[in-house]
Amino acid sequence: MARILIIDDDPQIQNLVRMLLDSQGYYVGTADDGEAGVRRALSEYPDLVITDMNMRGVTGWEVARRIKADPDATAVKIMALSAFTSTGDRDEAFDSGCDSYDNKPIDPVRLLTKISELVG
Repeated sequence: MARILIIDDDPQIQNLVRMLLDSQGYYVGTADDGEAGVRRALSEYPDLVITDMNMRGVTGWEVARRIKADPDATAVKIMALSAFTSTGDRDEAFDSGCDSYDNKPIDPVRLLTKISELVG
């Protein structure tokens, strides 16, 4: 089963996504901020990183840029999960290296569908 890293500074969102993914049999790791998330992603190389975009310090956009800049992380997929709904925010996420984008509040069925598309 795929290994997924959730990077979100909101413990409620992090726990909600973790429980949803655990129930589907995914191996799930977490990080509470962007800096810790990048370190974990670049040491474990998960199949998928799900990152919040609006975090203090290292934002989700920077998380995506840093992971995609590592030549050993080319297989790591990145999904932005954000309350930002504007086209500009979505475009910036893709420009930063995200492979997918989903909005908060979370729709579990839609989120699982997108994850399945990314990691099989």
